[in-house]
Amino acid sequence: MRILPSIILTLVCWLLSCSSPALAGAMQSSRSQTAVTVGQNTIIADSSVKYVGYLVGDTITVTLAYSASCNIVFQDLAGARRRGAVAVEIASVSGTPVPARVTNTGSVTFDLSFNTLGQTATGAQSGVARLNLVLGVDRDCDPATGDLDGIDGPTTIPLQISVFTDSRED
Repeated sequence: MRILPSIILTLVCWLLSCSSPALAGAMQSSRSQTAVTVGQNTIIADSSVKYVGYLVGDTITVTLAYSASCNIVFQDLAGARRRGAVAVEIASVSGTPVPARVTNTGSVTFDLSFNTLGQTATGAQSGVARLNLVLGVDRDCDPATGDLDGIDGPTTIPLQISVFTDSRED
């Protein structure tokens, strides 16, 4: 009788290790960056991420990195206002660096879920979340100017997160 639990355990482990999209969930298929110059400060940020194998309603955790030639501070991540966009939910937003701990690198992590998706020509479904990353920026690269952290003002970087239900981008 000890053989049966061993066989069941082996079968379960094998099923969990399969690379089936149904078990694996959404997987990142590509990522690109953008460069934004604000005064003397140049910011390079992840700006577009694509996921395949997405299931409507699932939550994906997204982390986007950014760096700059001078100080920056995370201020906000919000959905861009657009008509006809698919319904998305953003939650658990956490960004660095925070005020009083400014530096020239950081990241924002958030949970994203799509409640509806549009139909593609191949019959798969897809969705795009257009977001705005707001960073406080030291425009003149002089910490003595601006607020207590040397931040002279905000700048907005447009982001795009795309999902596809198929195993490839349509």
